[in-house]
Amino acid sequence: MIDRLALPDRVAGDIALDLANTINRRGTSCAVDHLADADAILRWAEDAGVVDPGFTVAPLKRQALLATVHRLRGAVISAGTAIADGNPPPAPALDAIREIAARSLTGATLEGSPPRLGFIGADRLLGPLAWAALDLLRGAELDRLKRCEAEDCRWLFLDRSRNGSRRWCDTATCGTPETERAHTGEAAAPSAPEPNEPALQDRAPGTSRWQPRWNRATRTRR
Repeated sequence: MIDRLALPDRVAGDIALDLANTINRRGTSCAVDHLADADAILRWAEDAGVVDPGFTVAPLKRQALLATVHRLRGAVISAGTAIADGNPPPAPALDAIREIAARSLTGATLEGSPPRLGFIGADRLLGPLAWAALDLLRGAELDRLKRCEAEDCRWLFLDRSRNGSRRWCDTATCGTPETERAHTGEAAAPSAPEPNEPALQDRAPGTSRWQPRWNRATRTRR
């Protein structure tokens, strides 16, 4: 089993969910995919602590890496969203996660004490993510899996609050605008971004999370 304590505990509370949350405004016309190419995947994986600094994949294998990461991410989104909505995860999503996890074992070894799986090649990136997804789906915290209530977010996260009352992935970026809209009676969805405006802000210090830029006074993106 992957040593999940060695993986970062980000906004979502689980690295597999962090992978799912690499799309901002998923399902809207303003969606932004932060893993749109192999280079972006490698940067994100290094920032998230999934791979060691300097990890790379041969150019000829990068298209396959991109396709597999997108497939795994889609499966985690599909399964996680269903569970958060109180539904069973779709069989194709579970099959994809199991397949990628099983494939990563080819050539893997047990290392260290206590033993950990040591992956090779591109599976040094794919293996930890796929097995983290499996651990999540068979773990004791599955009933804490939620979906952010902000209509233009819908990121997945584990609600580890004492009374299970967490509603947003992050109160600073989703909770505050939603609360303000509730008090003012505004529509839930923010206005669309202006043409050619920046789609995202820099990473917050000490995190690997990309976030939209909010102007809370007007609920529009800067």
